[in-house]
Amino acid sequence: MKKILFISPSTLDKKSLILSFIVCVIPTLIFGGMFYHALVIRNTHLTVILGCMMALFLGILIGGIICTPHKYILTNSCLIIKRYLRDIVIPLHNIKSIRLLTPDDKKGLLRSLGVEGAFGSWGYYSTSAHKKIFVLARRYDNWTLIVTDREKFVIAPDELQLIDLTAQQIGQAETQTPEFTVNNWRRYIPAAIIISTMAFLYLAYKEPKVIFDSNAFKIKGIYGVKIPFTEIDKADTISWREMPAMSFRANGISLFKVHRGHFKTREGGKARLSVRRGVNPIIRIVKQDGTIFYINRKNAEETRQIYNQLRIMN
Repeated sequence: MKKILFISPSTLDKKSLILSFIVCVIPTLIFGGMFYHALVIRNTHLTVILGCMMALFLGILIGGIICTPHKYILTNSCLIIKRYLRDIVIPLHNIKSIRLLTPDDKKGLLRSLGVEGAFGSWGYYSTSAHKKIFVLARRYDNWTLIVTDREKFVIAPDELQLIDLTAQQIGQAETQTPEFTVNNWRRYIPAAIIISTMAFLYLAYKEPKVIFDSNAFKIKGIYGVKIPFTEIDKADTISWREMPAMSFRANGISLFKVHRGHFKTREGGKARLSVRRGVNPIIRIVKQDGTIFYINRKNAEETRQIYNQLRIMN
């Protein structure tokens, strides 16, 4: 049975507080000012780029909060590194040694993959003495090296008594399997979420490719569609101001002036959008089942060419 022997909090020291303040405030002011300026001058491309950069920056800050530990718990069988993302549990019988990091240990300290300065440090580092260590520390003092059978960890407890108590328990620990074990792939979840989100936003914002074949009109990409010519009831062009108001986005994306996916009008009708708001003309395609498609390109001439080709093929 697991018995808690000692709990040490992990808080930000003075250096961590200053760095976190700098990392949070300065980029926020810079990106925020540039983003506002881009909105004022109505530079859509710059607005999108800055918006993506701000989302990435926010992801880094969130990663720092959820990935750095807020306390360490020593039990009779394991050392638990408590995080908001997921706890890391190190069985005591796997620990070979635990001690404070020396200046020689820190020589040539280099971050390989991770975040530093945003509410502490987390990720993989290397030094001249240690090729690969996994740092999980909110503080810049009290860095403690834990050497296990497979990996080296660096933690930073507020209470150094944790080191002595853990050393005493090594070799006396109950050889029971803890509830959770370290899963290396989980450490990359925040980065994977940020990268996949950025990729999705880029692909959704990118203008889709329009293709005509002998039987159908196709829009490629995210929220693409294939409309057989035999199912088209009517096709014409309208001004974007003539588009009906949308009340609900069932499955799609609205990113600044770009709207793509499945929508519903205020009257309850179904609509498929691949439009850039404010750009005329807009192609309106009405299917026999009542579904209406609204399509345009950022270049008005391209939209007219697509419409002319649609009239010829249909």
